[in-house]
Amino acid sequence: MHPERIAVFLPCHSLDDFPTWLDDHEADDLLAAWTAAWHPELIAAVGAMPTWASVEVPPADGATLLGIVPSTCDDRFAALLDAACLAGSRWVRGMHGRQPIVAAACAALEGVAVAKALPLADDFFALGLAWLLAELLSRRMRSSTALAATDFGSAVVAAARAAVSGDETLARGKLRECFGALEATRSQYYPVDVWLLDLVLLADSTLGSRLAAELDSPTPLAVLTTGRLIETLARTDLPLLQSLRERVSTGHIEIVGGRHDETPLDLHLLEAIRESIARGRAACQEHLGTVPVTFGQCTGGSSAFLPQVLAGFEYRGAIWSLFDGTPLPDPGASRIRWQAPDGATIDAVARPPLDARSAAMILSLAEKIGDAMDHDHTCVIQFAHHAGTASPWFHDLRRIGAWCKVVGGFVTPHTLFEQTSGAGTLVDFAPDAFSSTLPDARIEQEADPVGSRVAAVEAEVCLLASSVRPLPELALPNDGPATGTAPSRQRTGLWQSLTRGLFGGEDEESQRLTLDNGLVRVAVHPQTGGVLSLRRANATPNRLSQQLAFRTTRAAPAVGAAWESPEERAEYSGMAADRIERESETAISSRGRLIGADGRDLGTFRQRLALLGSRPLVRLEIEVELARGAGGPIFEEHVACRFAWNENDDLDVCRSIHGESAATERTRFTAPHFIELRSAGAARLGGGGEEPRVLICTGGLPWHVRATPHTVDTILLAAGNRRGRWQVVLGLGIEEPKGVALALIRESAGAAS
Repeated sequence: MHPERIAVFLPCHSLDDFPTWLDDHEADDLLAAWTAAWHPELIAAVGAMPTWASVEVPPADGATLLGIVPSTCDDRFAALLDAACLAGSRWVRGMHGRQPIVAAACAALEGVAVAKALPLADDFFALGLAWLLAELLSRRMRSSTALAATDFGSAVVAAARAAVSGDETLARGKLRECFGALEATRSQYYPVDVWLLDLVLLADSTLGSRLAAELDSPTPLAVLTTGRLIETLARTDLPLLQSLRERVSTGHIEIVGGRHDETPLDLHLLEAIRESIARGRAACQEHLGTVPVTFGQCTGGSSAFLPQVLAGFEYRGAIWSLFDGTPLPDPGASRIRWQAPDGATIDAVARPPLDARSAAMILSLAEKIGDAMDHDHTCVIQFAHHAGTASPWFHDLRRIGAWCKVVGGFVTPHTLFEQTSGAGTLVDFAPDAFSSTLPDARIEQEADPVGSRVAAVEAEVCLLASSVRPLPELALPNDGPATGTAPSRQRTGLWQSLTRGLFGGEDEESQRLTLDNGLVRVAVHPQTGGVLSLRRANATPNRLSQQLAFRTTRAAPAVGAAWESPEERAEYSGMAADRIERESETAISSRGRLIGADGRDLGTFRQRLALLGSRPLVRLEIEVELARGAGGPIFEEHVACRFAWNENDDLDVCRSIHGESAATERTRFTAPHFIELRSAGAARLGGGGEEPRVLICTGGLPWHVRATPHTVDTILLAAGNRRGRWQVVLGLGIEEPKGVALALIRESAGAAS
């Protein structure tokens, strides 16, 4: 005689305290036990839909059970089990995984055997999960499904018996009735649409069978990719590419992306970003017959300027999230209208994606949907996973989506944006609101991470040569002859005579260590060989000083001691000049050593300062050779070119973002083209009686550290490298920093080639 009912013992007293907080292992066991109970063979044999009971309260009604206990709850259950509970009942305990539980349950029922390929079995598993999610969601929304008062239970049994007997048509009809009943319950507490987005992330390692498996999804999905990956797929697997193309043509799959690669955005100019998007879209058009209308990327950071770039390509929407752990500003809404600094806007989905690999995510899904219902005008839930990595429970969720919308409807992003047009909350962010792309463990393992990025910046500027004006053509304040020739000896002598007459004389040594062209005056420190001062004239205040240093970081304090940040534990070497030589009226060179706190020589340096014609620009040519390489994390051990200014000056530090100047409060940041120091809050410097702004053209050097409120370190050498050569240019009062910085980078790249 078969048991009277199937009961799964859950670790809760009611569904109101259902454990949505379990970890993945515990959630996997619970979901396996619950969904296994919905196998049609078990339901048909017992003649009743599965129920649940509390693992803390063994049954006492005398009914015979087919009891299924999740393995992670077995210890709690066994402590309360007595002989009366065991009489006539059958038990499945200590089993892991859905299929082993189904096999053990069938074995416990006399005369029941599991069919190896029973049609619709997976749909019954999905029905069981749908029932659980519907019950949890109704309680989260302070309501109930009231399914007990309907014929839902008898429809489940009828569907199971039809499936077991081989009547697939009847079974499908009854399943449709069951899923329809579940969907109808949601109208009682939230009749508005819930939109579900399934984002499949492509990578080189998931282009084969893993991607092929995703193409069979019963619900619409979006494949987030780059143009490069599409080109790789075209070279390596034409049949798979053709299958993907066919699914895209039917609208079942949408291609999301656009860029050809995913190199860090903040290292690029806007022109280069446009070029990458154009190239990526061309690859999609060639191989898939379509271009993306929704923008997205897995990594590479983001930018406040993206909407204005995407608007030029007629994108309809964007995925706000990144998938490498990079944080983005919180827009405070799921469905937004993202506005760029120039006023261009684009629709975007900003609710953080849920991990489709996680069993724990499925348990907490009702909570997530409930939160979205409570707070968002347009309820959107995103799921993300790399191809072939989703959990079996997420596949069950897809099957639910193919039958009904009890937890929402799966759509492509394009469909979402099309049907919710105008529903987004308008948001905009300052350029510095988006995190810099800083070195990670992978970058730190590169042979020369700093040098490779300098070379990449130079190559990009050279590719954009047609839009980069040469330095002589740029409008500089009080500019001299367009030829850029050095000031005459007569002019220099006159300027020195005037300054001596007006401000007092200088000794011969000070004059020997000073370069002056009437627009900029730079003095070399007699002991270090670095820049002692950079100013307009002798009477004006010093705007900037500079020296080289080898930075190391003390070990972290012991456990229990006061915490110190890496910046607080930083130690810098000294800079000692052995020889300073005035090469000409426009250049001074120095040679010397970097000396550690213990007095040991850490390496040697050569630094040359040269005026750039009749312009307020000074070039620093730097060479360093260390006794040992700069190892460890890049930001904690490196050779730096250190810049300092008066601690009483109220200055904004501005970094270049796509060649544009943006104030930053970040301690660590990227600025591959230039850094500016300008009066705090000033819209424009170098005029109106304000001190001229200071320009540091970094020449492609990407990473910088705000070591103190009035000190910035530009990283020159790291990751075990011992020697290198760099060029950095300093300027005063430059009104076109982007043009000057790019012109200097192009000149430097041309000279090197």
